[in-house]
Amino acid sequence: MNTSTKLIKTGLFVGAAAGFLSLGFVVRAAEMTEPPTAAVAPAQPEAAPAAPAAPAAPATDTGDKAKPLVTIGTRTLTVGDLERRINAQIPFIRKRYANEDEKKKFLDATVDFEVLAMEARKLGLDKNAEVVEAAKRVMIHRQRQVVIESRVTLEQITDAEVQDYYDKHLVEFQRPERRRVGIIVVADEAKAKTIRAEVDKTNGDLRAFQQLVKDNSIDEETKSRSGLLPFFEKEGSKIEKAVVDATFAMAKAGDLTGPVKVEKGWAVMRLSGISPAVDKKMDDVKDQLKRRILTDRQQKEFQKYVEELRAKANIKIHKDKLALVKVDTTTTPGPGPDFAAPGGPHGAGPMMPGRMGPGPRGMGPDGPGPRGMGPGPVAPAPAPQQ
Repeated sequence: MNTSTKLIKTGLFVGAAAGFLSLGFVVRAAEMTEPPTAAVAPAQPEAAPAAPAAPAAPATDTGDKAKPLVTIGTRTLTVGDLERRINAQIPFIRKRYANEDEKKKFLDATVDFEVLAMEARKLGLDKNAEVVEAAKRVMIHRQRQVVIESRVTLEQITDAEVQDYYDKHLVEFQRPERRRVGIIVVADEAKAKTIRAEVDKTNGDLRAFQQLVKDNSIDEETKSRSGLLPFFEKEGSKIEKAVVDATFAMAKAGDLTGPVKVEKGWAVMRLSGISPAVDKKMDDVKDQLKRRILTDRQQKEFQKYVEELRAKANIKIHKDKLALVKVDTTTTPGPGPDFAAPGGPHGAGPMMPGRMGPGPRGMGPDGPGPRGMGPGPVAPAPAPQQ
């Protein structure tokens, strides 16, 4: 057995065991949402997290897809089962399984996972309270996909709505270059020249500059922020003109200038960051904006759906008893995250479970909602301080 296979199998056993006990094992949860199929094998350690659960199998596989691939006791894994599991991976991961050796590793890891699942059932873990709660989260995740994502679709979003969203968020897509500068302000030019010499000795080192701010600057407002001013534009800024002109005269982050005469005295400045100009036309970001609008609508539709269900349910809340719930606010370590709590340990929120995929890297939630629901950045973020 080669090193790669050992790593996969070791990771599988550790990750799966942890997942069965803490998150609730996914195989059991999957049985409550779709016809039984083989569990997804873990991605190799350097790969991206596992994709969401594979699509449900068709009512009847035919031809080669119906042929048994593996039999584990009374459990049969068909060619179609494994094919669906592989093809449920994201394209980047899926490509590797075109290689026969990698495909065999996937099959081997899937068998390991099924064996663990069978043993977990024998141990009664499928009736464990945490497992049952985790299964509920998986069902609700599937419920969201089936109910909400069919009610609100990308095709329903019109070009006019996208244009309206673009116009209301124009600052994200049309913005001039912005810069950020660190500044040391002293009372006289001679002192400023001395400070500049000290800065030059360190080649503009950031930490050295910040220490000089702390030790010498007379401008308390910027001193409290290690000398940093907020990002500002060349035109229309509230920053005094001398500082703006000196900042935009520098070529790159880390450059120095000064002494410069300013309102409070004399300044030595260091260019900390440049946020490039943004010029994105509506057509450039149309698809991304549609996704944003879709996400927002689906969230609202889901909340509406929950409210409808609450209205139909016979709910009685004894709010006066809420005070009886004691919260430990000390730093004493607890037993670990309560994976049975709504939303999981990462704070995804009630009825908004994170993506759950079998295998060491897919055992836990790694973000609220299904893959691809987040809007993602459209405009570039400000350059990091240097």
